Amino acid sequence: MERGPEEVVLRAVRLPEDMSGLFDRIEAFGPARLGCGDASCRIEVDARWRRVPAPARRLALVAADAPQHSPARLEADPRHWARGFALEILSPRGAVWRRLQFHDVRGQTVLTLEWRAPVPPLAWERLLACGTEGLAWAAPTGFEALPAARGDVDPAWRQGCDIEALHQILHEARQQRLALQAEVGGEAARLQVGFMPEQVALCMRRRRLTVQGEALVWQLDEMRLAGLELVGHASARGLHQRLELGGPGGERLARLGPAGSADRGDPCGWRLALQQVLG
Repeated sequence: MERGPEEVVLRAVRLPEDMSGLFDRIEAFGPARLGCGDASCRIEVDARWRRVPAPARRLALVAADAPQHSPARLEADPRHWARGFALEILSPRGAVWRRLQFHDVRGQTVLTLEWRAPVPPLAWERLLACGTEGLAWAAPTGFEALPAARGDVDPAWRQGCDIEALHQILHEARQQRLALQAEVGGEAARLQVGFMPEQVALCMRRRRLTVQGEALVWQLDEMRLAGLELVGHASARGLHQRLELGGPGGERLARLGPAGSADRGDPCGWRLALQQVLG
């Protein structure tokens, strides 16, 4: 199981495969840090998460207390999950954190929910009582393996970009106070979140990009980034242009665009940022 370099797992309980009621109770635990994505590209958002209606056998969570310009929504298909754990972790400063952590069949962490503030002990113990003590990972059973599917509309055009273009666009968005929307993850769990970049930093030695917004951290390992493209769609509602970040296996790691423009064309600020950087 993935954890920080200085974290110590005090207790690990494997969750049952039938977790239908698990997410109905998480809002009572208080604000949590939800993480989606893998080591290549991951976003973490601090919010009070609430379950909302979703299609059968799927899961949807929204940030109930998110600002209007920073909505966050997670959509997941637990049929792509292989294992789930409830963890109690000793933090580097000696506090006890509590985490729900879910993995796919490859062992990759696809979703985490972490509470760093105290949670109601009785509610947490009831959650743990549903699981099984121990760290062993038995072969997954009862999970229906589904092929990956993407419902994207075929783009009108694609334009390859250099990674420096992403840095410049993020800096332009920060200077303009432009609200963006990022999407990370895949079929197992996909997070869409709006944010305004407040800090954009690149670790040159590790080629790791960190973008911070209000209650949000986005980390991208540029060493695992195989491609960056500007993808355009034209419709009666206007022009839509998004940056798509691809992984070494052809998978989409992330998509970046302006916030709140699904029902109309891209805002002027986003088009201007693209024009200044890409021409």
